[in-house]
Amino acid sequence: MKYRWISILAILLGVSHAVYSQTDSSSRLKDFGVPVAGDTMRINYVKTGGPLQQKDNISALVYMFNDYEWAVDDIVLKDGKGTYKLPENCAFVALLFYTAENGNVTVADNNNDHGYVATTISKDGKHVPGGQLAWGIFRKPSMGKAPHYFDKFEISNDALEMWVRKEMKDYLPNMPKYFDSYLAMLKLQTGDEYPEKAVRSMERLSRDPNLTEDNYVTFQNVYRFQLKDEHKADSVRQFILQKYPHGKTARFARYSEAYGMPLDEKKLIALEKFLHDFPVKESGGSQAFTYYNTYRTLAPAYFVSNQNDKLFALIPDMNFATLNENYHSIIEGVFIMNRLPVEKLYPVSKALIDAMIKKRHDLSYMEDVRYTHMQADEIAGMQMDNKLSIHIRLLTKMGKYTEAIPYLDLLTEKGKYTGAALNEARIKILENTGGETKVLPMLELGIRANAATPAMISKLKELHGDSAGFDVYLESLKAADDVKKIKEDLQAKLIREKFTAFKLEDMNGKTVSSADWKDKIVVIDFWATWCFPCKMAFPGMQLAVDKYAKDPSVGFYFIATMPRSKTYKEDIKKYISTSGFRFNVLYDNNVFKSLTPFFNSSAIPRKIIVENGYIRYTSEGYEGSPSKLADEISYVIEILKTEN
Repeated sequence: MKYRWISILAILLGVSHAVYSQTDSSSRLKDFGVPVAGDTMRINYVKTGGPLQQKDNISALVYMFNDYEWAVDDIVLKDGKGTYKLPENCAFVALLFYTAENGNVTVADNNNDHGYVATTISKDGKHVPGGQLAWGIFRKPSMGKAPHYFDKFEISNDALEMWVRKEMKDYLPNMPKYFDSYLAMLKLQTGDEYPEKAVRSMERLSRDPNLTEDNYVTFQNVYRFQLKDEHKADSVRQFILQKYPHGKTARFARYSEAYGMPLDEKKLIALEKFLHDFPVKESGGSQAFTYYNTYRTLAPAYFVSNQNDKLFALIPDMNFATLNENYHSIIEGVFIMNRLPVEKLYPVSKALIDAMIKKRHDLSYMEDVRYTHMQADEIAGMQMDNKLSIHIRLLTKMGKYTEAIPYLDLLTEKGKYTGAALNEARIKILENTGGETKVLPMLELGIRANAATPAMISKLKELHGDSAGFDVYLESLKAADDVKKIKEDLQAKLIREKFTAFKLEDMNGKTVSSADWKDKIVVIDFWATWCFPCKMAFPGMQLAVDKYAKDPSVGFYFIATMPRSKTYKEDIKKYISTSGFRFNVLYDNNVFKSLTPFFNSSAIPRKIIVENGYIRYTSEGYEGSPSKLADEISYVIEILKTEN
């Protein structure tokens, strides 16, 4: 089959077997050379003079264009050096050096936006198909046909066309693999002439016997969204459905029809039929979101309707990301908020967590080129720690201490001791499985990690024995450098914002005036009975209240705000009287609302610390550790005291 798409410009500009590289002798990537597809690429990165100069644990990403498909992978570096074996069909590579936190890039080096990028050659010194195309579309970020890499760098439309046409000159038979990129270039370059040229191009390509469903989908989308020809688009769609009755288009059509229905029995039946007709095992991993949404709709519905047998039947076909989402929606919130008996949660929690353990490394968080293998695996590890913590706490609550021990061993090093509630559960497990001698060391580890509950601190005080010197002992367990850093961070967050004095009623009907707080440091906690994070933070606030109970220069008030019922005062009294918390509670009268413009947020819990008519500190939310929250409040109070 002959094509007549090659312009004279492309022929004149064609350069046989050239290698294109966007690095130079001053680059921090040394001795890069010419990457050879199928060979091992050697990396020598020198961080001096770059954005990572002060960073440790530097990693590298490699973006590749393999047979006209983008891929991303990790390169492990040691002192800036590493190796990576390129695939045989790799036509282009780009390197990004970075540091990360929780699987996300925090600081990166892309050669001052010039890029560490190059096309490859084959082992016999020739171009690899796709290299010239990748060289153009990667350096044209606005085109949206390559991974995001550059901040501002962008080649011109003319340069893009040149590289696309170079690819066409050398590898025109491969056009079905990059036709969408060709059309995107054509649209940028031809303006008003694009509709006519696009139609002609699609008509030519349609005669190629090697077209795939993706090519026809491109035709359909161009007609529907660019040319606004609904009739032609519908005609192409019908052709696709007939030619590929179990393909992506048919799958998505069936999924969309079922998923868009109201949540009732008919929708569940339709989703079940979708899974029967389009099994996930036959999807090849494509359109994973359709199965993710289907499973996260069906599984909770089965659970609430007591159809665990149906739920369990779904589990083998769920990937890790889907299992994690269902654990979150079915078990996590319900357990934390104590909405159902643990006996009802246990069988589903066990089935889901055991399946997650088996599929822990399935890389279902990769999402094409958004994450690398290492990043996706790290994210899965964080989620695994979180769900293991819930399951271990559930087992502890049920008294299944021995059963919990193997799950403790599966926690990552980062996740072992950073959860206060998990640490408390671990203490109970030790106490009930012959590990009494390990309780004290474990309690001390919890304090060092600043992840301790009031019960843990009480137990530590009991084991320590010296109540008079307990506070000094407790503080001695914390790393001095960590405490110093925390205090420096809190010092930097201090503010001085004037607030209007107010008068509010307390639970006994007495009026409390902020004007009476002269020369006192007063901690205010804005909360509501319906706010679960607010109440989760109360054990930590009680620790702080107790610490300053005998200090007349410090006060605490808990302002109940944003009521949702006419009986909110009675609801508050009932909650406080039954919870065991010893708080001075005030009923809000638009005090919180008056402050939200300053906070630029109306979310609670919200803490403020005031002194002599000024807000000196504020924080929002709760991180999950009572001891950490108590320290935060205590350290700010002590810093403010030193100012006087």
